[in-house]
Amino acid sequence: MSVVLGIVILYFLVMFAIGYWANTRMKSSKEFLVAGQTLGFFVMAIATFSSIQSGFGMIGHTANTYAWGMQAIVAAALLVPLSFALSWFLLGARLYRIAREHAVYSVPDVIRVRYPDRSAHLAMSVAMFVGAVAYMTAQVTAMGVIVAIIFGTSVTSGAIIGSAVVAAYTIAGGMLAAVWTDLVQGLLMIAMSIATFVVATNSVGGWSDMIATIERSDASWLQLDATQPITWVFGFVFLAVLGTAAQPQLVTKFLMLRSGSELRWGALVAAVAYAVTTLFALSIGLAMRALAIEGRAPELGNIDNTTTWFLDNMTAPAFAGFVMAGLLAAIMSSASSFITIGASSLTRDLMSSLGRTVERDLLWGRLASGFVVLCSLLFSLYLTQVVFLLGAIGWAAFAAAMFAPIALGIYWRRATGLATTVAVGFGLVANLALTILTSEGVITLPAYMQSGGLVIAVGVLLFVGTSLLRPAAGSRRGFDHAYGVAPTHEARATATTAAHDS
Repeated sequence: MSVVLGIVILYFLVMFAIGYWANTRMKSSKEFLVAGQTLGFFVMAIATFSSIQSGFGMIGHTANTYAWGMQAIVAAALLVPLSFALSWFLLGARLYRIAREHAVYSVPDVIRVRYPDRSAHLAMSVAMFVGAVAYMTAQVTAMGVIVAIIFGTSVTSGAIIGSAVVAAYTIAGGMLAAVWTDLVQGLLMIAMSIATFVVATNSVGGWSDMIATIERSDASWLQLDATQPITWVFGFVFLAVLGTAAQPQLVTKFLMLRSGSELRWGALVAAVAYAVTTLFALSIGLAMRALAIEGRAPELGNIDNTTTWFLDNMTAPAFAGFVMAGLLAAIMSSASSFITIGASSLTRDLMSSLGRTVERDLLWGRLASGFVVLCSLLFSLYLTQVVFLLGAIGWAAFAAAMFAPIALGIYWRRATGLATTVAVGFGLVANLALTILTSEGVITLPAYMQSGGLVIAVGVLLFVGTSLLRPAAGSRRGFDHAYGVAPTHEARATATTAAHDS
């Protein structure tokens, strides 16, 4: 245990050092919110993948692989690297251009510039804050479990310790600290995943013997439709790919680049790095299934214990400490991004949408960061029902709220602010309602239907339909304004007519 503690304490010290360095470079909210727009492609790509590959991705996918079989990796992880290519080539260049034309530091800022509609800006600002707290709540809970195992404390104490560490370096250095700690954390996650793959597969005689053991027991467990219908699996792929491309911790990174040329290789680096880290869930999930078949491991009643049981019983203390540090890295890399995103939504975005300007924005950004952490900690520790409700506003909600207004809106001139407000509201409410109603047994979705993918698809249709049925005179002007394009004579005439009519 002393070896594990030493490794994790060293990891904490490195994070504090990066936070201190970033704090010395803090001069304005530009450094705090978008890292001073100084990122190169490698730092940005690694920071992007590591903020996406959260504690749920490492621990949750491992548990699902143990329970579902190969389809868990295919549905939730294997094809996700495609989303990085989708984001880079669909969003990257245009978001970078908008960021350079305007003082754009966040997703709601993009909405403000693109759509001349205050309600759209307000709706996205609220969505970013609610979503940031929801994600942070999940990360605080995960930190509580991991830190409690390492330090031998209660989960409550573990959550407080973990929250204090990530809050300290993020409040000190903002997004500048977040992206550079994400770099270290991402590289640690890659190394940990490769090492874990070797250790886990060797614990059951190697990859071939592991697969043969599982196949002799139940060959269907290795098939794509082992436990869920194939349509459900592809629905989850739809959710995972589009959901990843529309996550704010990814989209915001495009606003931080120092040069448009940095976009060239970023997608490849991020996709490969993410793909490598899926080896963690793949190897431990399959190895634990093989160990259970051989009678060397119990059938776990709580599948969330898959990773910790393997580390406690099948690895050396030093290796377990190394992996624990990697798991904390996965959790904290997501947490730090959402702290800053939540702070921006309060101090910059929400106030701007209400027509207010915040003085001393750097100070208020730091105070808002602390508020986001405090809210998440309180929800995690004391308000379990609220945690459940907030947890419902997760991946699918962000995807439904953001994908159409951002991915379609930066290409389609007819996209409107009203459509954005509708899509954002639907993304937040529909996923929450479906989660509550299905969990309480009020409604039952068909087995072949994946609710998250359904929410995204309907959200996109609502956005397109509202834009077509309720066109706005300012939608084209907003599009041209976003890219710094002077309005044509026809557009100016239309704008003048609209102004007189109003």
